[in-house]
Amino acid sequence: MLKKLSQFIDSPSSVQNSFKKDKAHLHESFDFLALIRAWKDIAGAKLSEHTIPLKNQNGTLVILSNHSAIASELSYQELLLKEKIFKNFPNLKKSIIKITFIVDSTHFSKQYEQYVGLAKKKETQIMHPHSPDFKRLKKEAEAFFSDVVDLEIKEKMISLYIQSFRN
Repeated sequence: MLKKLSQFIDSPSSVQNSFKKDKAHLHESFDFLALIRAWKDIAGAKLSEHTIPLKNQNGTLVILSNHSAIASELSYQELLLKEKIFKNFPNLKKSIIKITFIVDSTHFSKQYEQYVGLAKKKETQIMHPHSPDFKRLKKEAEAFFSDVVDLEIKEKMISLYIQSFRN
């Protein structure tokens, strides 16, 4: 049985309708990385060091943790977490129904390093001894600790001073 070619081609009105649906879908979507970046504000500084959002699938937000006690603690705070998420991302009210917590320390380390660890590495870079900032801090520290007699303690104090003020 042969079919007409026109049966396989969309009419102009159906193409416009599908375009409108796609456009509406794009408007409702959000950047999942934005949720990962905001996770510290949502979960808190301590808990965010041990958890990270992994995926949002079929109405379930999956949070990855590196320790079962942390996952258990957060599971009791599910409603509070959802409120904070919806406050920061109101368009997620329809797409997050529940939150599930998964414990996998190996996978967590990889995910955390990929999304969060990169920012921390930039913060903790060691200053080069010939950089102007290092020289300035060293000169300040030497003046500050000029009255310390023991050279070993003086060097350690200078080192701590420099480390505490670096960017």
